[in-house]
Amino acid sequence: MRNIYMLLLVCISLKVEAQTSTFSYVDSLLESGRYKQALTKLKQVDTLHYIVNYKIGNIYVSIDDYVNASLYYKKSLLYKDSKRVQKALAIAYNKTKQYKKAIQIYEQLSKLDSEDLLIQYRLGKLYFITNNLANASKVFSELTKRDPENPNYYYQLGLIAARKHDGNGMLDNFLRAYKSDTTHIKSIYQLAKTFGLIRKRDSSRLFTDRGLQLDSLHINLNKLKINSFFREKEYQKAISRLHLLDSILPNDLYVKKMLARSYYNIDSLDLAQKNFEIARNLDKEDFKILTYLGHIFKSKKEYQKAYFSYFRATLLGKKERSEEYYSMGVLQLEMKLPKRAILSFDKALKENRYKYKALYQKALTADSYYRDKKIAYKLYDEYILSFEEKDKDITTFVKKRMKEIKEMLFMKGKKVE
Repeated sequence: MRNIYMLLLVCISLKVEAQTSTFSYVDSLLESGRYKQALTKLKQVDTLHYIVNYKIGNIYVSIDDYVNASLYYKKSLLYKDSKRVQKALAIAYNKTKQYKKAIQIYEQLSKLDSEDLLIQYRLGKLYFITNNLANASKVFSELTKRDPENPNYYYQLGLIAARKHDGNGMLDNFLRAYKSDTTHIKSIYQLAKTFGLIRKRDSSRLFTDRGLQLDSLHINLNKLKINSFFREKEYQKAISRLHLLDSILPNDLYVKKMLARSYYNIDSLDLAQKNFEIARNLDKEDFKILTYLGHIFKSKKEYQKAYFSYFRATLLGKKERSEEYYSMGVLQLEMKLPKRAILSFDKALKENRYKYKALYQKALTADSYYRDKKIAYKLYDEYILSFEEKDKDITTFVKKRMKEIKEMLFMKGKKVE
């Protein structure tokens, strides 16, 4: 009997040594990036063991295969209930958007160990992802009491407030996060963006610049800076920063559109056209790109290309297209097509009845095209009734012209009705 017992101990010892040797070999394979060989070797071991399945799961995680990772973590848990494996499984479920399963695991772990703040943090984030804002708020509020110096908890409360459309709560929590850690870049970006939205430009600029001091390549902060330059018509500065982003994000739609618009505003039409055409390939639905291309071709006297750009923009546009019809009308005047221009100005006014320049151009064109000056007079009169305060110079001209038409008709024995 004693011999049998000793034999069993020897067998177990040899098995443990073999597994230990295998694990060391597998670790060396992984260090050199040979994950396929590592997987093959592990699967040759006794897989009726929790640590083998856990290691296989970890290898799948390292190559972002979270589906297979979760399968092996679940196998591991069949042989031993392990907090470490449960955490890994919850992360795998999170990565594969199986949020309810991940939440269930974190809730169970939280009950077993309420002092594990990392579990609470991940649980709170999952509540937020699944729009369970009440539970998310409860979790992060409790975390701020346990660890008041951690900025991430206030940051998450700021995101929750934003989703609730609670502007004050949003700003308060992002500011608390920043005060807890003045290098917390996520909060800095949110503060810069939020202050910009509520038109507190100086505060927005302050946080934008602070963030860029910490991370000069931060994509969203650079975009805020570019928008600020563009708004202030500092187009060369915008272009310099856009080229920086272009080196990081080649063929990014935002970068190409803003480069194109900036070049357009400094009359670098060839560079503007080049970038608008790239942007057009990236987004076939943005009809405003075609509008800009129409403006560029018109400036270059390439009238047919300009017309087709405007025309395609009017067909593609799902939003208000008064600018497109108005631009088409101005182009048609240059092409000596006044009757078509009047129709285009009409369409611009149907799209936007407050497009005062369209009514003015329609009146001017009618004045030069129609012999019956009563038509033009009525349009001028309509302009004065609707837009007298819009443009001082236009109003002065219109009143003068109405007076001239009235006198001319009077000399012909006609009255203005």
